[in-house]
Amino acid sequence: TQHLISDKVDESIKYDYGISPKFVCTPIPPEADPSCFSPPNVPHGPSSMMSDEAKATILHLRESLVRQKETILDQRETIRELNAKLTLCEGFGGHHSTGHHDSHHDNHHDNHHDSIVIKHYFLCLQARNSSSSYSSSLRELLQRKINALEEQLHSLTKVFDSRNQKLKSPTAFLLDFPMRTNYMYGRMRRSVVMEIFALTICLWLKAGAGPGLGTPFSYSVPGQANELVLIEWGSNPMELLINDKAATLPITMTDEKWHHVCVTWSTRDGVWEAYQDGAKKGTGQNLSAWHPIKPGGIFILGQEQDTMGGRFDVTQSFVGELSDLQFWSRVLTSSEIYSQATCGGHLVGDVMSWSEESVELHGGLTELSFDPCH
Repeated sequence: TQHLISDKVDESIKYDYGISPKFVCTPIPPEADPSCFSPPNVPHGPSSMMSDEAKATILHLRESLVRQKETILDQRETIRELNAKLTLCEGFGGHHSTGHHDSHHDNHHDNHHDSIVIKHYFLCLQARNSSSSYSSSLRELLQRKINALEEQLHSLTKVFDSRNQKLKSPTAFLLDFPMRTNYMYGRMRRSVVMEIFALTICLWLKAGAGPGLGTPFSYSVPGQANELVLIEWGSNPMELLINDKAATLPITMTDEKWHHVCVTWSTRDGVWEAYQDGAKKGTGQNLSAWHPIKPGGIFILGQEQDTMGGRFDVTQSFVGELSDLQFWSRVLTSSEIYSQATCGGHLVGDVMSWSEESVELHGGLTELSFDPCH
């Protein structure tokens, strides 16, 4: 009769870890004590030592399997608790069983089911616990979207402004003189290049706070600071100065509205004319007769020059707004001037014309969009 010594691993552990039942068989005589039996004819030496090592290994494996079994039992208990809590998730309750597993059910099916339960449970918990972080993430996402839209809007605005600048007339602007200073002025880049024996100068003017309009423009040449000046100083009437000689013009602008002003002059008998809003307001003669306007000077907007290009007097400075200054080397007809004033036509000066490129701004002078005819 032989006795069998066997160690059998728990079926659930066996299946979970892929360990098949192991049997170690040794024949024992009937009269021998199994607890202290040693097989006969087994030589002592290295082979005996190997048998002891094998026993130690088996004991170690047995202890490991016991610990693993305890771990699995703990995990299954945790799974049962998770199954019970899983019903808190909306829409997930009722889709699983929270009772004890039947020991006769297939262990593989149980483990697979448990893994699915755990997966769904943690997905649910993640959705529930991340609500606050979701709101934060949503805000960040919306902010990124807003920033992207703002960048697109900025780009579109730049494109629009660029195209608008191309479409806008370069002459549709005004110069704003908000107060009297001795440093704010505009300078025409072009000058008189030859002697002028007749002229017409037209511009749009809007007077500021008085008294007096000041000096809308002045042209000085070497040796003569008042070669050509339009001025209204203090309570004095408006005057046209040519070669430092003056003619009083019957033009008044005290309503702070836009007005179209033109002056004409000819060396022949020094004849002059003054127009306001297309209507002739006055005429005269003997204003520096036979004296041509000299070339090579400096044409200043908004200041009266005591020396060529400088020494501005704050009491004579222009206050208000001006636009569309045109300078011709001929006397325009009354109908041409009327057409200019009523926006029936637009003539461009041959000596100087109005454009953004033709005017240098100094002292903080402001340029604003303006079209007197629109």
